[in-house]
Amino acid sequence: MALRQARFLSYGNDENCAEIKKFLEDAGVTVDYRDIEKKPLTESELWSMVGHLEASHFLNPASDSFEKYQLAENLPSRDKLIKLLAEDHTLLRKPIIRTARLLTVGCDKQKITEMFRLNGEMNGREPGNSHRERPAQGSRHDPKRQTPSN
Repeated sequence: MALRQARFLSYGNDENCAEIKKFLEDAGVTVDYRDIEKKPLTESELWSMVGHLEASHFLNPASDSFEKYQLAENLPSRDKLIKLLAEDHTLLRKPIIRTARLLTVGCDKQKITEMFRLNGEMNGREPGNSHRERPAQGSRHDPKRQTPSN
């Protein structure tokens, strides 16, 4: 299996983010965690991360600051938005998961699974449930098995 590493950016004690982090670790991904509340992203880091993506994709509409700045009604220019994200980390959707080439924002397990191509490597198991067995071919649980009628 190829070595997989990801930068995991989040803040606060969020159960969904903790679940996603465990999901990745259980799948064998080495997670480099950064709490952006303690070590905020700089404008330069945000510009590098956002790149050519739509900056609004990184916004957290559930944040109190989203309403405070009235971002639903009046989205600022890209420059101002990135500056605002650097000033107020609560505006960022979390987690932000980044590899050398790919990036995803939010707790969508399906997107994360696709990003790391985890489907085949989990062998049909749920993360953290590595002892679940699948029926062996030809066993009584195999629907393809035909039993002769006597």
